[in-house]
Amino acid sequence: MLRNGPFLRLWLTQAITQTCQNMINFALLLRVRDVVEIHDLPQANTAISLVILAFSLPAVLFGPLAGVIADRSNKRTLLALLNVARAATVLLFLVIRPGWHVETILAAYYIVTFVFGIAGQFFAPVLGATIPVVTPRTQLMSANALFNLTSTAAQLIGFAAVGPILVRVVGIDSLFLGTIVVYLACAALVMTIPETPVVAVAAGTQSLSPTRRLFSDMKEGLVFILQDPALMRAIGYLTLASTTFLLVATLGPEFVTSVIGLPKEDIGFVVAPAGFGVLAGVVLVPRIARRIGRDWLIDLSLAVAGLMLAFMAISRAFLNLFWTAAAPVAFVALMTGVFAMLLGVCNAFILVPSQTMLQERSNEAVRARVYATFFTISNSVAFIPIFFAAAAADIFGVENVLLVVAALVGGLGIAGLIHRRSSELARWERVQTGHRQGPDSLPSP
Repeated sequence: MLRNGPFLRLWLTQAITQTCQNMINFALLLRVRDVVEIHDLPQANTAISLVILAFSLPAVLFGPLAGVIADRSNKRTLLALLNVARAATVLLFLVIRPGWHVETILAAYYIVTFVFGIAGQFFAPVLGATIPVVTPRTQLMSANALFNLTSTAAQLIGFAAVGPILVRVVGIDSLFLGTIVVYLACAALVMTIPETPVVAVAAGTQSLSPTRRLFSDMKEGLVFILQDPALMRAIGYLTLASTTFLLVATLGPEFVTSVIGLPKEDIGFVVAPAGFGVLAGVVLVPRIARRIGRDWLIDLSLAVAGLMLAFMAISRAFLNLFWTAAAPVAFVALMTGVFAMLLGVCNAFILVPSQTMLQERSNEAVRARVYATFFTISNSVAFIPIFFAAAAADIFGVENVLLVVAALVGGLGIAGLIHRRSSELARWERVQTGHRQGPDSLPSP
């Protein structure tokens, strides 16, 4: 696939911009956490969760619009413009000064993060819809595996490696300046991709006003999804996986400090093993999916993911049983790292097959709208759980919240496995019954 020039340049654009995005996310979490600690504010988890929500909210408000614009525009030009918009938004982070009033500082970070999230919301469906344009259908599973592999590597490099290193060495402001330059360079790189075809407006909607045509296009994408149960199932899997990931990301800083006992800057001790787990999962998923089937793999991965989350939550309490005092931080970090790695494998086993199903079941004319609808649903569903999970962690503790999330995720996976097994047994019984009865059992014409 990397011998395909347009695919290679699209992949490089994804790899570089997502790495920058994760570096910015890491820096923002530290900035907000620093504001909370310096001013001794209560509800630290809630303050951090609002950053995640500010980034996710644009998908709820602008998701359908992003899909329509992506389907009706030249995707190459749109990708370039969005990278320029990202660079301009990052520049706004440098305007915020620590001497401002604390509520003003937090409000400014939330507002600019919201604007930055708008550009990201438009970028994701355009990128997802462009992959099948530059990739043969027979290579879609491998292409999605590579893009998910790259996404995980970007998290690992940006959030757990380069981001923390640059923050320590050059500071957050210099990191922001560097990402501005990189975003502008990626805007130039993406313009070297051949022009993508623009979907023609249907004859029946050409006479409509722009506003009515917009709503007509949104309705067309939604109806396309509702008529395909397999596509709805793929969106459901992706939504569940992304919501769980955002919950863990929201609670991550508090988990690292209260459960493991490390400084918040060392969140990479959890993120890095999870990233390596996703890398391993992405490499293995095509072969395993062919052997046991995509649906079985997804349900099994959900069940195991719930188990790994539960083990992470109780790791400190479990290890304390073997020490007269508190368990050493190194042992707790090692155990949680192992569980995080296995959780990363499960994450890959859910995301890659689900994303491939989404692309296979949607055609070029509506693919960006399908992606945008997924992001809208995903972020709408994640909005309330993330906020209440952070508030609950402040009240009941991060371990208890993780246990509840683990029970929900694992329970859905086990329920899916039971339902799938029951359906297969019933189908096999019908086949056996029909075989025993033979053709003589058929009613006479």
